[in-house]
Amino acid sequence: MVFIDVFEPPPQLVILGAGDDARPLARFAADVGFRVVMVDRRPGYLTRERFPAAARLLESRGDGLAAVLPLDPACYAVVMTHNFADDLAYVRALLKTPAAYIGMLGPRQRTERILRTLAAETQIEEGRVYGPVGLDIGTDGAEQVALSVIAEILAVRSGRRARSLRERAAPIHAAAD
Repeated sequence: MVFIDVFEPPPQLVILGAGDDARPLARFAADVGFRVVMVDRRPGYLTRERFPAAARLLESRGDGLAAVLPLDPACYAVVMTHNFADDLAYVRALLKTPAAYIGMLGPRQRTERILRTLAAETQIEEGRVYGPVGLDIGTDGAEQVALSVIAEILAVRSGRRARSLRERAAPIHAAAD
């Protein structure tokens, strides 16, 4: 008798923007099993001291992202640079990949402006874009925002619509209904 174990790599979360509010997101993502890659154009923010849980720290602008970081459908990304031009460049690059989830931190109007700008350049698939990023759980502060973002990514990953378990008639570990 032969037994075979299949070990799939952990899902990858790419966080684009290494500001202070990205720190709890990187930490929580690593804690729940994501391989975290931090990306920023500013090398001073990409330090092991700031992001000890990150598997990789990568200096890159949006226009160079594809050359240094191939993404597949098992990848998730959150854009959170707080700089419109940087966010636009990263989202432009991400939309050219098969990444399953592209989250955008910031107000809805900002996300819509970025998507309008990109739609004027080429046809885009907006269904993968989640902006504002995260679940509506009444967050306040970077840690709570990070928690809502991780919860949303996990729901997308499992093919579930995020809702309270008390609203679910099926057992909690049953396939999505």
